[in-house]
Amino acid sequence: MTIEEIYSRYEKIIPDFKEFLEILHQPQRISIRLNTIKCRKETILNLFKDYELIPLKFYEDGYIVKNGFGIGNHYLHQLGLIYVQEIASMIPALILEPKPGEVILDLCASPGSKTTQISQLMGNKGLLIANEIDYKRLSSLIHNVKKCGLLNEVLISIPGEKIGDVLPNYFDKILLDAPCSAEGTIRKSKKVLYHWGIKNIQKMARIQKGLIVSAFRALKPGGIMVYSTCTIAPEENEGVVDYLLKKFPEAEVLPINLNGFKFRPGVTNWEKENYDPRVKNCARILPQDNDTAPFFLTKITKLGLPQMRPGYHGRIEYQNKIIDMLNRQYELPDNRFSDFAVFQRGDKYFISTPEAYAFIEIPAIRKGLEVGRVYGSNLKPDNDFVQIFALGAKKNTVELKDWELKRILRGESIKKQNDLGEFIIFTFKGFPVSVGHVNNDEIKSTVKRARRIKED
Repeated sequence: MTIEEIYSRYEKIIPDFKEFLEILHQPQRISIRLNTIKCRKETILNLFKDYELIPLKFYEDGYIVKNGFGIGNHYLHQLGLIYVQEIASMIPALILEPKPGEVILDLCASPGSKTTQISQLMGNKGLLIANEIDYKRLSSLIHNVKKCGLLNEVLISIPGEKIGDVLPNYFDKILLDAPCSAEGTIRKSKKVLYHWGIKNIQKMARIQKGLIVSAFRALKPGGIMVYSTCTIAPEENEGVVDYLLKKFPEAEVLPINLNGFKFRPGVTNWEKENYDPRVKNCARILPQDNDTAPFFLTKITKLGLPQMRPGYHGRIEYQNKIIDMLNRQYELPDNRFSDFAVFQRGDKYFISTPEAYAFIEIPAIRKGLEVGRVYGSNLKPDNDFVQIFALGAKKNTVELKDWELKRILRGESIKKQNDLGEFIIFTFKGFPVSVGHVNNDEIKSTVKRARRIKED
């Protein structure tokens, strides 16, 4: 099928349909989000001088990258200091407005773009539950939450349709970025041309209705839920919201605004369907308005009085011996771990927010961020961990030159320079980038294969 054949069904709800079709044929702009969980914005920008960046008007950490081909192999991307993310994909988390200390659910979380953005907006504090039922997609989610340095996340894997039964009236905020027919991905990939069909749209709408009902049941009275898709079909958008409004009198659709970004209202009539007039408060993102992918989102609240969640009565684990090892090996300048849980799982040690550690209602696949493993009398720290916690280390550090940084990020070794401990921290322009293993007269990179940059 062609673009014109697939999208012709939407001509009646898009007045400037010619412009809509024209931009669908244009390649998608490359955009990134600076990951301020790991590093100050100014530091990232100082390190990122290879490309011309255009700041987004509506989001202080978002940028368009001019001539951004190959950015996925840039060392800042491999270190998790930048995240390649389509512009419209950044909007749902901004509309959700996550706050530090809140309890938030990302119901369909993989690959983690919005999960990591939500955590960033939370200041990496509080509790963020990220759910993914597909075990094949879980590896991408784990990769990205680790790469971005999340401390407040708990990863779970249960059917989304059950979350409302397991944790009713529990979450302050919920993002339901629902699986969909993916019509909005056409500027990035032409794959949708080969699997698109009305039956698929109808199938996805049934799945979405089950998910939105479950998510709404899990939302606290007074809470906020954002429902979003990357598709244009009203069956998967306004039709799903209309279904929720008919089922729950306490559901209300809130207006959506974001300075510097254009939205179009939801449609109230489609085919032979007349939707609840409140769906006009839904927001449609069309590519010709902001030069983005097509997208849809709705901001929903649950009317009623907030209820108290059950409290945690156990002990927050704090492994002093690991912190003592870190301070002994690297002479970290202050007690920067006191507000966290530090705990052991198997042969690894982890660090998380107390709220993430205390979540026990659903078995977790993982919580927080690896601190590292103990080998003999020494701790081998995790690379992502040192990027957050090792700034200002006074001992066992090696400052890298540009060419040395490339060698380390390719998984190679450099010559040993001074008398050093078994595990050292590599820094670049003062920023801790990774851990090295001292072996005789060389220092070996510990950067795993999946995170290495390719040869120039």
